Amino acid sequence: MNTDTKRAIGRHPAFAVLSAREIRCLQLVAEGMRADEAANVLALSSDEVNEALTGAREKLEASNLMHAVSIAMLMGVIDHTNPHQPK
Repeated sequence: MNTDTKRAIGRHPAFAVLSAREIRCLQLVAEGMRADEAANVLALSSDEVNEALTGAREKLEASNLMHAVSIAMLMGVIDHTNPHQPK
């Protein structure tokens, strides 16, 4: 199956305007953390993490959080390597 990256990430992705917090929250979700777990890691409230994730989703024009994570991975904004894979 051939995936068209431009189609998958939309016409005008706004990844350049993602804040450092939004990127870090997306990265932690990509690693399998829930928002409350990411909040503990980042020393933020769950509300702050949820606001960052919502902001990232809206900026990336994603239909849901997993779509936002996928877009961020395709664009290289977040790392998609498995942190548990032996090196």
